[in-house]
Amino acid sequence: MAGLLIVNADDFGLSKGQNYGIVECFRHGVVSSTTALVNAEGIEHAAQLRHELPGLGVGLHFTLTMGKPLSPLPSLTREGVLGKWVWQMAEEGDLPLNEIRIELQAQYQRFIEIFGCAPDHIDSHHHVHMFKQIFPIVAEFAKEKSLPMRVDRPLACQEGIDTQGVISSDGFDSQFYGDEITQALFLKVLDESKARHEHSIEVMTHPAFVDNPLRASGYCFQRLMELEVLTDSALKRAILERGYRLGTYQDLLM
Repeated sequence: MAGLLIVNADDFGLSKGQNYGIVECFRHGVVSSTTALVNAEGIEHAAQLRHELPGLGVGLHFTLTMGKPLSPLPSLTREGVLGKWVWQMAEEGDLPLNEIRIELQAQYQRFIEIFGCAPDHIDSHHHVHMFKQIFPIVAEFAKEKSLPMRVDRPLACQEGIDTQGVISSDGFDSQFYGDEITQALFLKVLDESKARHEHSIEVMTHPAFVDNPLRASGYCFQRLMELEVLTDSALKRAILERGYRLGTYQDLLM
């Protein structure tokens, strides 16, 4: 039986360049899934593109670190916006968990309004859902909606996070990121997954065409390198040769 490979492109909606890059990698490469930032400037554009791509799995990229929240989040915002200070608040045990619960519901509802359907899974921007205090909120919400979610199982084990009852892939890998993006790195991820006897794995990616909004990102031209690797026909052949089929989180429910 072929292993399930979910190649997820994070940050759908971040900018037009990001959106076009993800679409290019779906149409002409190996991206099979994406997750949307519903509070980002390019989200309406992302939804328009999605209408032409019914086979692309689209999930919710829950964010607590960027842009304006969709609900009142007085304890988590500074001058009305979200930011990476959430890490310090988590370390200090000072996260407003009820406000976070309300914001998750608001972002979920916004997703439905924009895309006309529920997300097919949930993950998060900067992995905030893997914070020990936040994971139970997102996991409970995902179970309530019968949605799969991204789970970094080694991190969950390290942090003592209970993942019982959560629908997710056997493996998750974030190594395909940084300044050394190559086809060899991508295939190394798959070979390591096979060695762990995982039947399903999600590989996190961030392909994009660089535009002005992305030039402000600390992770900019590397996105173009990802796009180049992910649209190389040799990569798709190598994936098939290793016995994988490309799919989405919804395939875990079948």
